[in-house]
Amino acid sequence: MSAGSETTAIISLGMSCQSARQIRSSLEILSAALREELVPERHFFDGLISPVDGLARLFEDGFPLFRREDIAAGPGHPTWQPYGIRFLHHFRPEPESPADIDGWFDHDLSRFRHLRGKFEALGARRRLVFVISNTQNNLDLVARQVCLETLHFDLQELTRLQQAVDGFFGRSCEYLVVAHPERHGGADLPELTVLEADDSEWTGDKAQWRALFRRYLAKDPVEPFAV
Repeated sequence: MSAGSETTAIISLGMSCQSARQIRSSLEILSAALREELVPERHFFDGLISPVDGLARLFEDGFPLFRREDIAAGPGHPTWQPYGIRFLHHFRPEPESPADIDGWFDHDLSRFRHLRGKFEALGARRRLVFVISNTQNNLDLVARQVCLETLHFDLQELTRLQQAVDGFFGRSCEYLVVAHPERHGGADLPELTVLEADDSEWTGDKAQWRALFRRYLAKDPVEPFAV
């Protein structure tokens, strides 16, 4: 989940579930730092594997909703082409069940149509902070399953994503980028934080994330890194 209030939203852009998990588990920290009560919110990218380059292209295209012909059976899991966004937990009756795209397409199309509408409505909030991370330890395994070419951040791709999301909303937003120590890609950004390695499978280190949120939100809203 992501989190929000009437005026603020802290939203996961992936590239996996850990961003959403850590936002959800840090509601008290976020609320205290912002001095307003944030509540859990479900948003479009909370549970997806979303490569940065694919997300950038999606927003450059105006964030269209997928059609049946856009969902390929693989590699590994249902994949939204041409964006390479993987659905590890959708188009199936249960998150761990085998995928049945045709059987569950209408169900999940309705769900994501609703979530896309909620995402677009975020533009009415005064402050939008998007969280992008590649810190999830089992992403190496997931990458092999779905033939994801790289998990490393790239400055050019991150800049392109920011510009595309800003273009979608018609204004500058904030971007908190969080990297695994072996996946930062040498990117040099004002708001890129490299976390220390942890031993969780996918959830991440709550203490490090909470400290990160406290530091970031204690400052004034940060100017975007791409202009």
